[in-house]
Amino acid sequence: MISVKRRYHVDRHQLVQMVLTAHEETSRLLLNEDLSSLFDSTLTLPQIHLMVLLYRDGAVSGHELADRLGVSTPTVSGMVDRLEAQQMVQRRADPGDRRVRLVALTVEGEQRVSSVHEAGWRIGRDLMDRMEMADLRALAQGMQALARAARA
Repeated sequence: MISVKRRYHVDRHQLVQMVLTAHEETSRLLLNEDLSSLFDSTLTLPQIHLMVLLYRDGAVSGHELADRLGVSTPTVSGMVDRLEAQQMVQRRADPGDRRVRLVALTVEGEQRVSSVHEAGWRIGRDLMDRMEMADLRALAQGMQALARAARA
């Protein structure tokens, strides 16, 4: 006979697996959607990641970017050079220490990240518009619980 504690663990594990499997399937199915608005052939995924970090955190040094991206400073420098040539980012002096150069998004870079973000939300809203109300309520409750767990 399975103890209550063991049954709880098995049920929890099964539910987590169900959520992860559904997430993976949804991600795979989304590849069939028109995601062209989310991608720009002139930007690599690492460059997009760098731009998203700058969008979220504001201007940071090249060393800080390298740490956050898990790459070397010369790699970041090359990425920033290419993004600067596309007018997506700019380098500027740190007002607190003029020896340090900060990397920041340009207005065009901010608009590009914002448009990708908005396209993602638009796809999500379209998917949720297709859901039954009961499923949408359950999703809302689950997402609120996930947000609470992330804050804890």
